[in-house]
Amino acid sequence: MSHAWLPTLDCGVALGQVEEVLRRDGLVRIAGFPANTAHLIGFVSGLGTPLGYYGGDAGTHADNGAIWQVKYDPEASSRGEVHAVDGPLPVHSSQALREPRPRYFCMLMVDPGWQDAQPGYNGESLLVRWSDALQEISQRKPATYQSILETLLRSIRHPDDSLRSIAYRLADMRNDFDFGVRLKSDLLAHLRDSAPEDPVTSVVTQFADAAQRMARRVQLEAGDLVLVDNDRWGHGRESTVGRRRTATGDWLANPRELWSLTIA
Repeated sequence: MSHAWLPTLDCGVALGQVEEVLRRDGLVRIAGFPANTAHLIGFVSGLGTPLGYYGGDAGTHADNGAIWQVKYDPEASSRGEVHAVDGPLPVHSSQALREPRPRYFCMLMVDPGWQDAQPGYNGESLLVRWSDALQEISQRKPATYQSILETLLRSIRHPDDSLRSIAYRLADMRNDFDFGVRLKSDLLAHLRDSAPEDPVTSVVTQFADAAQRMARRVQLEAGDLVLVDNDRWGHGRESTVGRRRTATGDWLANPRELWSLTIA
């Protein structure tokens, strides 16, 4: 499958070239990157400061707290720990509540895991340019698009009780749909639970649905490092098969493992 939309560079490329592609396209894939935490931290530190996760240390890598280790674990999954589940992860922003907004999000595929399930159950990565979602809404609902956009630009109540807008204006706006977006992974569930009849909930649902429709799918290989502009791009994942029984009846966990970081 062609992924011409995802510019790819070889490992060892100069950092300046990576930054150039990020400025131009908002995302880049580097192939053949080693699964070494020190090397990863050293590389991304050339782009900014790796940030620890504000939601606690569940899922953080033992070698470095700025790295989130995404790997299926049945016990952690039963506790609802996002890094350990085998279900889908809808497209969202990295560290959506952090201010100021982090510049980049990156993920390194260490082991793609089992790849013999039907499409949508192999842990395919999802990447969405938020402007594509806004443009899709404007085409589908031209009469109400401006109202939807204005709602996204207004402050709304988030799960931590803070008031923040989902969309925000960028200093270097490139077209009429080029807004920054912070979409927290559990925001929609929070709104549906706390304010199901509020018009804001309908707007966020429409935006999240458009983002999911416009998301592009890519099956990352071991050694693929993807960096994205955290203002302009969101990310997510299709489901995985968490575990299987062996011929002897024992449970075997999917070895899929991905490391992610957010960079200020």
